[in-house]
Amino acid sequence: MRMIGGRAVGKQSFTRGAMILATASVVSRLLGVAYMVALPRIIHDEGMGLLQMVRPVYNLAVILSVAGLPVALSKLVAEQLALGNTGGAIRVFRWTLLLMMMLGTIFATALGLGAEWFVTNIIRDSLSYPALLAMVPSVFLLTMVAGLRGFFQGMQYMTPSAVSQVVEQICRVVTMLTLATMLMPQGVQYGAAGASAGSALGAMGGLVVLSLYYVGWRRGTRGAFAEPKRARPGPTDSPLVLLQRLFSLSLPIVLGAVLWPTMQMIDTGLVPWRLQVAGYSTDAVREALGYFGMALSLMHFPNIITWALSITLVPAVAEASALRADHQIQRRVIEALRITILFGLPASVGLLLMAQEIAYLLFGYPQAGEPLGILALGTLAVGLFQVCSGILQGLGLVLLPVRNLVFGVLVKCCLNYWLTALPGMGIKGAAWGTVFGFGTASVLNLFVVCRHTRVRPSWRELVLKPGLASLIMGLSVVVAYDGLYSLARSMPFIAQWQWGHLHSDFIYNGVATVATVLVGIIVYTIGLMGTGALHRRDVEMLPKIGVKLSRWLSHRGWVK
Repeated sequence: MRMIGGRAVGKQSFTRGAMILATASVVSRLLGVAYMVALPRIIHDEGMGLLQMVRPVYNLAVILSVAGLPVALSKLVAEQLALGNTGGAIRVFRWTLLLMMMLGTIFATALGLGAEWFVTNIIRDSLSYPALLAMVPSVFLLTMVAGLRGFFQGMQYMTPSAVSQVVEQICRVVTMLTLATMLMPQGVQYGAAGASAGSALGAMGGLVVLSLYYVGWRRGTRGAFAEPKRARPGPTDSPLVLLQRLFSLSLPIVLGAVLWPTMQMIDTGLVPWRLQVAGYSTDAVREALGYFGMALSLMHFPNIITWALSITLVPAVAEASALRADHQIQRRVIEALRITILFGLPASVGLLLMAQEIAYLLFGYPQAGEPLGILALGTLAVGLFQVCSGILQGLGLVLLPVRNLVFGVLVKCCLNYWLTALPGMGIKGAAWGTVFGFGTASVLNLFVVCRHTRVRPSWRELVLKPGLASLIMGLSVVVAYDGLYSLARSMPFIAQWQWGHLHSDFIYNGVATVATVLVGIIVYTIGLMGTGALHRRDVEMLPKIGVKLSRWLSHRGWVK
């Protein structure tokens, strides 16, 4: 038991911690739906294109300032606590946070002073300058947010991260939409800048929440940690030794994290150029990039569970590795892969079959469904890459995900250059490059995990059973949408719903799409129970009702 915020709290299992983070992420993503639905209607497709242009530069600055240190911090804190060295865990946190704040100051300053150069030489669109400049403050704020989250995650206590994530998203969405609406009359570039400024205000909200948790933790543990208990010596006594360990773990991580945004920065220049070679005008290029950005956000939308798993696996695997518990590592690896496929496979199928309908509902632009239908094929690959990277980082094999991502980036770069300039392909070429890039990296990551942990998964359990349930779900979705759309058209009261400029076809599609998604979830769940792919421990992860529901289903033989 550990004292958190003045009360005793036990560490959370990696699946339970993942569910807490995933639940917060679901709430956060649902709040984000408001932004995804409203923002394109406020700043239009050109404004969304401007955001897509500046985002890679901003992401690169954030990654460099965070420098992979939260993952290293999480691993080192977990190791120190597993060995009983609580004083060492605290020292790791203090030095890491100080280092991250210094890096945040450096890169926020560099981005602010170099914004004009980036706009002129990399982005090559002068209208993007205000949007890029508005993102500068969040670079510094996010370093402190990431440091505090890494500390609590290393303790395997995910609630502070979860709560701060929700608050951060609320602040971001509200301020983003408000500022975009206020500034859009001055021009699309200022509307995009208002949306960009929401990132800084959201980060401020998350930082306030985490700071309150930390102050509460310090007060509740003042007596327990006044004289830190040390079970055995740890490698954190010297700041120099600590910094050496931090950088040995974090530098490969940040190298891997930089690769993809760097590739996106290259795409910012490469894809428009190749689209112009294919005959696209400047306005058409902006629109295509706007659709592609919308589709990318939806491609990553289902990876809530895998993102949460990748975070919780780092301290969980590091703890087991420090205790040399090989069987525990193998159990956690198999469980993580099973959950990844259990959620990732139906998500890919659903997005593939409902791409245009979902894009029309969320963005008002069914054209975004064209690249989304391709990117949907990469949703499972992204999830596998995330989870396997978390496992390898927990084992301290931080260079291997980087190496695998390098191969993925090379595949993406080559395909983007070739495909986007082909007649009839256009922005779909960038989508295919992304899918094959992540697919290459994820397959290599999975191979390395199985080799180093000596795991021999049962592919019948991992793939065939969820695959059959996903196939049944896919067939039901195709049939259900047409029927539900016709049913919605036949209901007079639905036709009378008029919200602003939204016409009846949008409303029919929205009702049918939401209902079809619910049908798909129900059918897939029944399919999992019918094939025996759903386990009792899966149901137990559900908040509040999980334990009772799992007993009820188990009593009737529907879960094992």
